[in-house]
Amino acid sequence: MRFADLHTHTYHSDGTRSPREVIDVALSHGIAIVAISDHDNLAAYFEIKPYADERGVTLVPATELSCAYEGVDIHILAYAFDAHDERIAARLQHFREARQSRGRRIVEKLRALGYNISSERVEQLAAGGAVGRPHVARALVEGGYVASVSDAFDVLLRPGKPGYVEKDRFAIEEAVALMRATGGVTSIAHPTLYPDHARIVPQLLDAGIDGIEVLHPDVDEASREIYTSVARFRGKMLTGGSDDHGTVKKTETLGTVKVPEAWIGSILERV
Repeated sequence: MRFADLHTHTYHSDGTRSPREVIDVALSHGIAIVAISDHDNLAAYFEIKPYADERGVTLVPATELSCAYEGVDIHILAYAFDAHDERIAARLQHFREARQSRGRRIVEKLRALGYNISSERVEQLAAGGAVGRPHVARALVEGGYVASVSDAFDVLLRPGKPGYVEKDRFAIEEAVALMRATGGVTSIAHPTLYPDHARIVPQLLDAGIDGIEVLHPDVDEASREIYTSVARFRGKMLTGGSDDHGTVKKTETLGTVKVPEAWIGSILERV
């Protein structure tokens, strides 16, 4: 049996690993099916597909979409769509441009508060990928204003904090429709991290999301059992992933989550 990690990030969004590192580290942990689910972009997929093929890794086209549902920021993982479809490219480009603009607005707010960081440095830290709050946080750490990325979020960058700026999001219906039109499937990322998730998660499945990420570092065993039952009752799929961001987070997680190949037949048959 092969194992999968369907939730990883590279420096093309808010991780620190290169796409090649993700493939190599996954293989070193016995994981031969990988989805690089960078936010709103497929750069890592196109960069690393030949190398993954060479190493015998099944690389699943993937991205993590920021969606809005009842005013809550919901992350939806999209898998196994046609990575060359122009509709995907156009929508993801729109969100990347919105992220870039949002990153600059966050920097402007922070500079007005006396934090001497620059948009140029934040974009350097994004290394050509989608600019996000973690890149601003790393600039704040570099500048000596906070001790860690998590401190930057807690003090300045979370909703309600002085540096927060709202972001553009997909409507759930739009994300579902786009993925269905391009041959893909969707799964609710880290289901326990949303407020009132016991009510919201079943509603998202009923709105057309295809599955739930029940294997994740932030999903405890009790919640995993509950959401496995919720998914199976509705005939939905189970997915999982480490949500690895490299050294951005306090612990590196790639290799800690192994999804059995048998769980993800509906993804693999599309690939």
